Amino acid sequence: MTVIMAFLLVVLVSGEVVSDDRMLFKNIYRCNEFALAIEEGRMGPRNKRYRRNQGVTAYCIPRMINENTPLIE
Repeated sequence: MTVIMAFLLVVLVSGEVVSDDRMLFKNIYRCNEFALAIEEGRMGPRNKRYRRNQGVTAYCIPRMINENTPLIE
């Protein structure tokens, strides 16, 4: 069994974790895109307009996982 590094997206709403261990990304930069969009409430990937999500925090942390674990591209 080979172990690889992935990046887990952690989302908190009013201090409560609402994400789960399936939110694993292959790439830290892609994970950070999602984290930023969630925090800012962006309307689309190229749309800079947003409605600030109050009480929402999102960030990515590294995780060592089995290479066969499904990842978000």
